[in-house]
Amino acid sequence: RELNRSSTCPVVGGRLAASRAAAADSADAPARPPDARRRPEARAEAEKEEFQANTHRLIMEDDNQNPYLLMRKAKIARNEARLKSLGLHSTKQQSVTPRPKTAPAARAKPAAHDGPVRRSGRLSSKAAPNYKDVSAPGVERRLPSRKRLHDEAGLLEEEPLNKRSYTKPAAPRRSAPAANSVRSISLDVAHLVTDTEQGVLGRMLEHTGKEFVINTAFSSASEDDKARLHGTKLSFNKYCGVQEWANCIFLWVNLGNADSPNEFLGGGRQITWFGGSRMHDESPVVEKLIRYGKDATSRDKIILWCRMYQTETKKFSPYACLGRLGYQSHIPRSQPLSFVWNLLDHDQLTSHSEKDVCDLFQSFIA
Repeated sequence: RELNRSSTCPVVGGRLAASRAAAADSADAPARPPDARRRPEARAEAEKEEFQANTHRLIMEDDNQNPYLLMRKAKIARNEARLKSLGLHSTKQQSVTPRPKTAPAARAKPAAHDGPVRRSGRLSSKAAPNYKDVSAPGVERRLPSRKRLHDEAGLLEEEPLNKRSYTKPAAPRRSAPAANSVRSISLDVAHLVTDTEQGVLGRMLEHTGKEFVINTAFSSASEDDKARLHGTKLSFNKYCGVQEWANCIFLWVNLGNADSPNEFLGGGRQITWFGGSRMHDESPVVEKLIRYGKDATSRDKIILWCRMYQTETKKFSPYACLGRLGYQSHIPRSQPLSFVWNLLDHDQLTSHSEKDVCDLFQSFIA
């Protein structure tokens, strides 16, 4: 404000003189008649000129006010003029109806307790409960499994722990095998293994993999199963170390690898075998293995298939049939389950008429 009044600054004084001259000229000029059909550009230009004229007029009226307040008043006047032209300007102040105040709901007071504050059986003159008397009211008749009633008086006697019998959990029910499942096929094990002309005892198959073994063994299936499943792809679990058939079991054993702890014992008369991570003593297949292995009347229930890891190619060789197995021993409740099996065809493998069979067996047990 002091600069505007100072006559020593020609720039500021010249601007203020020019703005006052423009305001005086605009005041002397006749008012333009309103045109309702103006284009938007012309209307905006007219509003801009009107805003500038009002600003200069307010400056001329009161030169002592703050320029910011003068511009604010000019904008308010412009907005009110715009609202009047649109018929939206109202001088009535909107009244806000105050919200009625409601009193909070009264909370119900708890009922006064006439008795003693402490809930003591001695202070309330109640009889102490007899926990040994099962006929007393309020005492449940549910008892621990190792306790039993001794006589009619209801006295209890603990059963010694060494007399408690182990209750084997019930084995889960297995679903019926599919029509093309290997579990539904019966094999002629004697024809498959010990046949002098077509038997696979001591022989390595032509191709690798369990599927080739399954298809080779299917040639010794019963005639009904052959007719029923002719041209059908057989279903089996290639990731399991045990393969069940309807009347026998195949054991798959890997040798020569760091991840394969199986080994031959007693010059090849026995072999160790470990069950899978999900196998335990109550598994149906484990129970069947023990039952088949101990059955002295039938020696055609468990067949051993082995393959050797080849360090040159870093792959496993095709499977070779090393005959039938019998149960020797196992470690119950071990993880994984550890078995020792007897090779029932050991003598035939070591004294076979074909030298290739003897050499192959010696390479496995070396």
